[in-house]
Amino acid sequence: MSVLNWVLVALVCGIIELASAGLWFLWLALAALLTSLGIKLGLLDSLQAQLLVFAVFTLAFIVFTRPLALKFLETKDTPSNVNALIGQYGIVTQAISPIHYGQAKVNGEIWTATATEDIDIDTRIRVVGIQGVKLLVEKALQE
Repeated sequence: MSVLNWVLVALVCGIIELASAGLWFLWLALAALLTSLGIKLGLLDSLQAQLLVFAVFTLAFIVFTRPLALKFLETKDTPSNVNALIGQYGIVTQAISPIHYGQAKVNGEIWTATATEDIDIDTRIRVVGIQGVKLLVEKALQE
């Protein structure tokens, strides 16, 4: 294969990477570019040598650099929907016990709530989890 063929392989892999953003085809594109560079420098004359270099570079990139790149690109997602309620505070509007669901008002909304302890009406609570459509709450520390 010629330098142009490997550059085209790199270009196609780059386009696929832009469409998928999975950090798989990026490494194929880079390996293809390095293979084309090897051909341009006269180091890779046979197709077997080109394919071997392409495969080795691809494998090395995926094994050694992809996990590192994923760490750098890791996003700090902000919880949304009901998961955003975890850590929020509220007030008990209907008594809660381990064997009886109650209700709590959190962020202006009334939610069915459960707890591992008895919690009386008008007690300040903190949401510690979500169980289906119910909030798991605990007594909030008084500040």
